[in-house]
Amino acid sequence: MKISRSVLVFVLIGLCSGCASHSSKMIGKLQDKNPQFATAACQNARQNAGVHDEVQNAKLWVGPSVLLLAGPLAIVPVFLSGVGLNTMDQMQANEIAKNCGGTAVSQQAVAQSVAVDSALSLGLGVAVPVPTVPAAGAR
Repeated sequence: MKISRSVLVFVLIGLCSGCASHSSKMIGKLQDKNPQFATAACQNARQNAGVHDEVQNAKLWVGPSVLLLAGPLAIVPVFLSGVGLNTMDQMQANEIAKNCGGTAVSQQAVAQSVAVDSALSLGLGVAVPVPTVPAAGAR
């Protein structure tokens, strides 16, 4: 059972390793014929989006690795760091939309997207078999 669960996790990680950040997806939705697209603010916002792609890919490996090394105690910090990184990516995507003539999403839509992304990240992290720590009385 543990082997099949590990195989499933690695397959999911492999499938998701090419996932783009919300910032990159927003850049893909922009119209380059819009006059705001050529402004300095837009160019700066688009250049900063690459960081979120790297973070997205690193997060897929770091979260499960930390859970394997630190055990169940690391679930909360891994989850909260994922929430923070997802929120920053969504905020950057909205900034790109505002500066480049796109349509920014509402705060409610951002919150829903962060919740879904964080739940998926937590689900993927929990699927990894973590080492168990023996209870104090079990020794």
